[in-house]
Amino acid sequence: MKHFFSKRNIILSIVALVIIAAGGYYLYARSYSMMPESAFGLLTSVHEPTPTDRVLVFTPHFDDETIAAAGYIQRAEEKKSAVEIVAITNSNYRGIGADRKEEFLAVTKSLGVNSNQLKFLNLPDYYLKNRINSADLTGDLQNEIDSFKPTVVIYPDASDQNRDHKYIGQTIDGILTNRTDLYAYSFIVHWRYFPQPVGLYPNKHMTPPVKLLDFSHNWQKFDLTPAEENQKQNSLEIYKSQLRTPLLHDLLVSMVRENELFSEKLTPVIK
Repeated sequence: MKHFFSKRNIILSIVALVIIAAGGYYLYARSYSMMPESAFGLLTSVHEPTPTDRVLVFTPHFDDETIAAAGYIQRAEEKKSAVEIVAITNSNYRGIGADRKEEFLAVTKSLGVNSNQLKFLNLPDYYLKNRINSADLTGDLQNEIDSFKPTVVIYPDASDQNRDHKYIGQTIDGILTNRTDLYAYSFIVHWRYFPQPVGLYPNKHMTPPVKLLDFSHNWQKFDLTPAEENQKQNSLEIYKSQLRTPLLHDLLVSMVRENELFSEKLTPVIK
């Protein structure tokens, strides 16, 4: 008994308890970090694209447009909406921007988008806020909005934990302040434990992070048809440069769900 309560065994027992507690907290945090799927039915639906709509999608990097909105883009094309996708950065942080652009061209084509519907701002990837000032970024994005005259704008959420997504989202939020003539929807790509569960679960729904169930977000769903969901998966598989990285692979496949998720920022005022 005396041997059992030796200093070494006591220390080992404490370490084991700490590890078990940390593991338990980790599993708890993952399990309860998202709105439960049982509450999915409480989400209302986003605006369905129509032939008269003009849908403008801002993608920070080559792949975000598909991760977040492949289904909406497909539906807009099917409904004969005018669609334009603006790629903001050159996605060249890891020195593979050219490869990622080729993948982007192939992916958007697979979604029904022609090359003349794509715009490239070619801004530097990674730490964008330190490399282009707010006034210049606002001017670039404002020009795209003024030129295309959208009725629907889809863009990264200002709460996204990726610095470039956050900066772009904050900038577009500012540009759209007081607009009453369009729908504006933001999307989350980078958030701790989002989405859950991790992996390819095409029969599950995507729900928002619990911490983003706040007054600045009005989360809505966009239900995908089986064909749209299947095409989203096939399109994401074209981004081989991303799939080679384990964490990015998990993110991409985890975004193939029965719905896409957007936070409604603006709704047109009917006069």
